[in-house]
Amino acid sequence: MAVLMIGATEREKIAELVAYAKAHPLSFETLRDGMVADTDVLELKDRKAGYERPASQHVVFPGGFRAAFSIEDQPAGLCAHLSVSVVGRSTKGACPNPEAVKMIAKEFGVPFPADKMWMEEYAPGEYAVNLVSLYAPKEEGHA
Repeated sequence: MAVLMIGATEREKIAELVAYAKAHPLSFETLRDGMVADTDVLELKDRKAGYERPASQHVVFPGGFRAAFSIEDQPAGLCAHLSVSVVGRSTKGACPNPEAVKMIAKEFGVPFPADKMWMEEYAPGEYAVNLVSLYAPKEEGHA
């Protein structure tokens, strides 16, 4: 069982990740080619062949949780995308528990539950919980 520990060092790293993501949002054009049908569980076999999503900045917390964070320019506006997984464990396929995901989301300023949530296989038999939330809607009525 992983134990989540978040201290000053991790909060400093989170602040750096969020600042970097805000300064370097992923464009919709970059993400569009990898989009798949809406699903609760995205498996490797369901991904589009040849698509490589740009790597997100990440932090590994003492205790074995990993969080990757990016800002995405989606049609609705800028969205925060947080992916939480557990690393260094002996049980393949184990996922972070909801309470740990909720605590990590709070540290990143991402609501829980998020606007959209799903499980994603990021390596064979390894899954992460993904959360996406709109935080800066696009202004309507402008060309």
